[in-house]
Amino acid sequence: MSEKNKDNTLQQLILLLAIFILGIFSLISIHIFFLNLVDNLDKKTDNLKAKIAIGEYIVNDINMIRSDFYELATTATNKRGREIINNRIIEKVKLMENALDVLRNGGTIERIIRLNVVEHNSITKKIVYKKDKNDISLEVIDLSPKIYQFKQMLQRLNIMLQTQYFYKKNKDVNNFMELNTQIKRFYKRTPAFFIRISENASRLLYEGSLELEELENHIKKQKEYYTNIELAVIFLIVLLSLIIGSIIAFRINKNTKLLKRQESFTRGTLDSQENIVIVSDGEKMIGANSALINFFDNYKNFNEFEKEHKCICDFFEYGMGENLITGKYVNEMLWYEYIILNPEINHRVIMKKNGKSHYFLITATKKDLDNNDSIIIVTLNDITKEIEIQERLKHLNENLEDLVDEKTKELQVLNENLEKRVQQELEENRKKDRTLIQQSRFAALGEMLGNIAHQWRQPLSAISSTVSSMKIQLELNLASKEEIIKSYDSITKYVDFLDQTINDFRGFFRKDKEKVEFNILKKIENSISITSATYKNNSIQVKIKKDSDSYIAFGLPNELTQVFLNILNNAKDILIERKVNNRIVFIEISQSTQDFTIEIFDNAGGVDEEIIPKIFDPYFTTKHKSQGTGIGLYMSKYIIEKNMNGELSIENKHFKIDDEEYYGACFKIKLPKI
Repeated sequence: MSEKNKDNTLQQLILLLAIFILGIFSLISIHIFFLNLVDNLDKKTDNLKAKIAIGEYIVNDINMIRSDFYELATTATNKRGREIINNRIIEKVKLMENALDVLRNGGTIERIIRLNVVEHNSITKKIVYKKDKNDISLEVIDLSPKIYQFKQMLQRLNIMLQTQYFYKKNKDVNNFMELNTQIKRFYKRTPAFFIRISENASRLLYEGSLELEELENHIKKQKEYYTNIELAVIFLIVLLSLIIGSIIAFRINKNTKLLKRQESFTRGTLDSQENIVIVSDGEKMIGANSALINFFDNYKNFNEFEKEHKCICDFFEYGMGENLITGKYVNEMLWYEYIILNPEINHRVIMKKNGKSHYFLITATKKDLDNNDSIIIVTLNDITKEIEIQERLKHLNENLEDLVDEKTKELQVLNENLEKRVQQELEENRKKDRTLIQQSRFAALGEMLGNIAHQWRQPLSAISSTVSSMKIQLELNLASKEEIIKSYDSITKYVDFLDQTINDFRGFFRKDKEKVEFNILKKIENSISITSATYKNNSIQVKIKKDSDSYIAFGLPNELTQVFLNILNNAKDILIERKVNNRIVFIEISQSTQDFTIEIFDNAGGVDEEIIPKIFDPYFTTKHKSQGTGIGLYMSKYIIEKNMNGELSIENKHFKIDDEEYYGACFKIKLPKI
């Protein structure tokens, strides 16, 4: 319910923000829309003004052409003068034709305006006119033929002036005077032409002025109309935004109050947990239960704790033990990422309270939220009492080793007189041999107890963590039915594992009464199962190569299991002692027509060649006294060769796994077939 309310509140906040943004964009869009409307109206005005300006240019051109034409007809007496005036007239005609073409099709006119200013002789003025599809200028239609007519008049005048110049040059007075009279009559008829063309141009200006005035009045009304519509729409949008915003704000306020009540309930649920529970966003702690403050009792509350520490890893201490996390990074990963990626390992941390070290099992779970974010839930389970019990078990184990050592010395004393009492004590010695095998099992009891602790610790811790996590998720309404079923299946799996472990260890301590048929592969797998926890915690891989699933032998299966355990434990010890990377134990089973061969390799680098001849001697060991008695391999050889009619040997040997070559010790066991 809490997550649902949070999502609703967030959605409503987003909706409120979206309405606010939408309102702003709507106002801006409406304003821009009306600005474009007004701008289009202004462009029409500017275009009409451009049309009037072009008309003014045309009128001015007509007047200048008229003046130049009269000057050409009356004052030009030489060829050079006529050429200058003709060029000026032709240039003006081209400008006027260009202006008419722009009025007809649209375009740009550039005119040079002469200035009487120092360093600024002239400026270029541009006028842009866009032709309206519906705009038909009758004046342009009237002016174009008149320009053509004027060109013919100019051509005729030039012919007459050239002829007059010819008569003058040849001193033909009569023809000269007659032609002069014709020229005067010709240009006296031209005023009517220029008056008509000027009137056409003037009408262009007049109609343009009327159209401009009408357009400006229309634009003024349109602007007022657009402004009123814009104000009305803006008022409507603002009013609608305020109404919707008020409704959403009321709902947000209601959800906020509900979230506060739910947060109080969640806080109470977390504080009821005995384990320390911390919630993080991956960068810093964002919450914790009261168990954290109860442990670090020098802080009043979580807020005070959070100000000084962003990560619980600030309190991780160095110490002795397996799978111990001591800092922020593990194998170049953040500590919680390493825990999440390696859930099968029992991760531990040490934190101090009042100078005393406390041991914790630490778990980390990543929970994905609906908004693609995630949180990290870290649980710390205090196992200090369990560690103290393990220490007491270790002490008992050491006492047991002393007892075995004492019994071994007694056997040495008996062995000194063995030759004198061979015949009398043969049967008794056989019984003692069996006793010695059983005692060697007791010598391994310390390691077996350690194996039991390793085998049980992970499933028990996993059951505790699963139950705790499931309880928290149920109380926080984070768990679905599928997750509950998954947690139940996980607990059932771990309980089955504990039951199987009990059966494995019970079978190991059951004394063989007689020789029976058994599957060698099954005994190897049982031995691996017994040592699996210590192997996993020490990062040792076990690989088996076989050509069958059935290797039926005849003998004492539990004693053979003891041999396998002795060899596997020796391999583990030497791999740890030599700090080997990528630790591997490789077991290869093969068979011939007469016997079975079991080879057990490790990649610890092999046994010193000088001690290989002594390695099966009784009481010979390379370990410290507190770690070994030296009877394990001796009894292993005794069991294989005396009780099972087989062979046990050791050599240093190369072996390959997946095309990778390794080197180490190889224990080779041969057992006869039935």
